[in-house]
Amino acid sequence: MYLLVIITRQEDKTYDFLKLLPTVGVRGATVIEGRGMGRILRDRETIFTSIEQILSASIDLTDNVVILSLVQGGEVLTSVRRLARQVFGDFARPNTGVLFVLPVADAEGLATGPDLTLPGTAHKDANV
Repeated sequence: MYLLVIITRQEDKTYDFLKLLPTVGVRGATVIEGRGMGRILRDRETIFTSIEQILSASIDLTDNVVILSLVQGGEVLTSVRRLARQVFGDFARPNTGVLFVLPVADAEGLATGPDLTLPGTAHKDANV
């Protein structure tokens, strides 16, 4: 099992992505509204950030969306990555966002079902 993470400014496309997730075998996701480092620094309005803003236009002041989803590997992972590129665009291009995948060694509190069982994590007492 893997944790898919997408960070993007394309909030308008998030609904379409979430609506299509079940078509590739993903049952759920969590969306978190985020703020980039530039926005947080600017909100503190220090002399440093004022100078930095003047000297560099590269400070990101845009809010973003963080999408988290636990997905199975193999074809499901391949399909959800393909779907993300179809909806959000090529992540290699500027201003599309970031997509990365982390392996999940163990998890608790997941809904039961064959598609959400982590290998080697079955407990003797399933009611624990």
